[in-house]
This record gives sequence, C-alpha cells and structure tokens, in this order.
Amino acid sequence: MTPRALEAVVRRAALRAFDLDETDIPFVWPRADQAAGSADASVALAPRLASRVRDRLSEGRDDTYRLTVCARIAEQVESLSDDEGPEAGFVEVLGDERGFVNITFTCRQRQSLLRAAADGPRFLTGRSWTGVGEWPRTELREAGPVAQARRFARADARSRIAMAVGAEDPPPAPVGEVSWRDHYLDTDRTDLYTPAGRTLGRIGEDSARVAFCRSMPDRPRENESTGKDLPVLPSAEHPGAWARLTDANPAFRLRYAHAHALTSLRWARDTGLAAAECLHDANAKVRALLFDGPGVLDTAARREEPHILVRYLEALTSAYDEWRTGSTVGAGGDEPTRAALDPALPAAVAGVLHTGLFLLGVSAPTRL
Repeated sequence: MTPRALEAVVRRAALRAFDLDETDIPFVWPRADQAAGSADASVALAPRLASRVRDRLSEGRDDTYRLTVCARIAEQVESLSDDEGPEAGFVEVLGDERGFVNITFTCRQRQSLLRAAADGPRFLTGRSWTGVGEWPRTELREAGPVAQARRFARADARSRIAMAVGAEDPPPAPVGEVSWRDHYLDTDRTDLYTPAGRTLGRIGEDSARVAFCRSMPDRPRENESTGKDLPVLPSAEHPGAWARLTDANPAFRLRYAHAHALTSLRWARDTGLAAAECLHDANAKVRALLFDGPGVLDTAARREEPHILVRYLEALTSAYDEWRTGSTVGAGGDEPTRAALDPALPAAVAGVLHTGLFLLGVSAPTRL
C-alpha cells in the first residue's frame, strides 16, 4: 500500500461520504510519522475538508465538524474495503481526536509497500524516468569561492528535484555498477587552484554536494555548521568530518548504506532461503520512513529546499543501520541475518536511497 494508493482510497471515501466533486477534495499526503498508536499511516483530510462540507452537517462547533467528517470518511474507507474484497481491506480504520483517519495495514499491504519502494523513481515521483536528455549538473570546480560552489550544487539539486516531480517526463537516471572512486580524490588534478577546487580535491565531489545541500539558508553565516565538525562551507584547510570515510561524514554514511543494502540483497539471494512472513514489527521504523518518502520529496520540491531531502535520507539511513545491526532472527549458531529473511527491506531502502542521492547529484556505490 503506497502513499498514493492510500490517498486515492481516502479520496474516494470522502467523495462517497459527501457526494462531492473531485475538485472539492484537497490532496493530502498520508503520513506514517503522524499515525496514532500502532497504525501504519494517518490522513489529515477531515480538518481540511470540514469547512467545505459544513452546510451538509448539523450545527456544531468547529471541532465537532472535524470529528464528524473524520468519522464519515473512516466509515466509507471500511465500506470501500468491504466492497472490493478481503485483499483490499485494512486491519483497522479509526478516527482520532485530531480528526485524522488512522489506518493499519495487513502484512500483504506492508510487503507491497516495500516492493513498490524498490523502484525508487516510480515510488517517489509516481512515474518511471524513461525520457531522453540530460539531468542538470554544474561542474563545481568552475566556481571560485566555496560559497559559489555551494550555490551551484544547490541549484543543481533544486533543478533535479523539480524535474523529477514536474509535469514533463524527466530523462533517465543512469544504471549499472557505481564505484567508490571520486574523480577529484583519485586523480592528479593540477587544475584545482581555486578555493572551491582545492576543497573538492580534499573532500571529493559527493561529500561536497551533501555538505552544500544539508543546511537551510542560501547565505549561511561565517563558520556555520550543521553538526559536530560539519562546516556548511568546508575548505581545503578546514574540511571537518567531510574529509573522513567514517559515520561522522553524512555523505559517506548515506552512500555506505546504499552499498550495504545492495550487498545485503545479493547475500540474501545467494543464501537461497525463503523470505520469512510478517517480520514487520522489526522493520516498522524503516517502513514508516519509506512510506513518508514521496511526501517528503514533494515538500522539498514545493519549497525548493534540498536540505529537506538530505535530512530525510539521513533519517532513513539511521533507521536502516539500526535494523541491520539488530539481533539476527532465529536461534542457533548459524542464525540467518535479517536481510536474508527480509530481503524486500534492503531492496526498498536501496531504491529510495539511490533515487534521493541521484537527485542531489551524488553517486551511490553499489558494492562495499
């Protein structure tokens, strides 16, 4: 059950509950991070819709209208599920005091979410990237000051994100093996004589692009940082953690998670084990973040703020790291790893991370 599919279900429920026109229903992204209790997602449509259907309800206070609308939508969601058969039904549909409709998925619906996320472009943007042309990319070494290179990188990310979610078909993303090599770090570059060029020669292009897109303001203060030893404007003389190949460097951590997910997926396939059923309690945090991905990308595009995408990818990486380093499943000395029993999850993480990094202009290594 993808966010777009769930939005369509709730939209149909609202249309049926109030006999509205399609244009009367605002688009509201379902959110996993706002779900109450053990629900998988919630939809805050009722508070947005209450004022539009007030004339169809009995008199009452604003909160009464909101809760009444919420209850009717929840009732119709369950009714739609009953009409379409048991496979389309949810485990539970409940309204809450906020007027949010909270929905708990079945194991099959949770698994379908992971399968959908493995196709990162289609999952995050609603379409495949099969057009022709090239994605925007400015050579950062063409900048003079580091601040100018930062503007280049942010402009590239904004253009890529806008192109991905825009109306026209975007060009295709590259496929195939990607190495850890960085052409600024791994070759003798004698033309890196500007401050921006020297910085690239010290930390590499991938770390530079993440560093430049990670903070919010377009004009950062001098010596501003986004974390411990993470300067917004790293330099060749003071690169901070951006020069390290450790978890202290967010760019390394994101790229390592992608490589680990793909490697884990290959390991899982090599084991030949059948995937276990209903391991969803163990992967709930990762799954919730995956579910919120399309809405996050839409917000980053609408606000033209690439740091929203960066911070989302970091949160997904942290949840994945927590999942993969958790205890193995089973008992005995040769316990299979979680990835071996739940290969759909690393495939989903790899799909979303690869797409997100690509939209930032950052390479995603495919092997550890």
